Amino acid sequence: MRIVKRFTPLLLLAALSLAAASCRPLIKEAFRPPKVRVTDVMLASNPMNQPRNPWDFVLTLDVDNPNGYSLYISHVAYAAVLGRVTIADGDHRSDIRIEPSRVTTVRVPLTVRPEAIQEAMRQVLQSRHADYEFNGSVALVAPVVGIVRIPFSKRGTFDPLDLLKKKGIGFN
Repeated sequence: MRIVKRFTPLLLLAALSLAAASCRPLIKEAFRPPKVRVTDVMLASNPMNQPRNPWDFVLTLDVDNPNGYSLYISHVAYAAVLGRVTIADGDHRSDIRIEPSRVTTVRVPLTVRPEAIQEAMRQVLQSRHADYEFNGSVALVAPVVGIVRIPFSKRGTFDPLDLLKKKGIGFN
């Protein structure tokens, strides 16, 4: 009888641990990963005021949470490439709540070194087109599942001379 009393709490703890461990795959299966999409990149500072200082941009992401519960972004890792030059990379730490069953807009500050822009622009003007790419991942904190990294990427091409013409700066 004494032995049974001694091992009862231990058996109860083992049974609870086994039950919790067996439910974890079910919860992981119920978790649906959000979709992350790059929607915009805007210049946030005027580089003409202080051309030697870093240029500030804002990267806008839409995070679509298909789950019925909130998620939290712990950080966003990113890289921006113009031509063949990496003009920005970094890790933005934040604590942003992603609402359940909604699209939440997240703004990430980027800082670009003027030297990197100058080198990239030399390459771009020589080839007369600019390939750009924004890559990264959003680290989400999900209940039971833990930290989940969702990648994002956006690629494209533009003609810098067309862009200057649209801004009213023309070349003959």
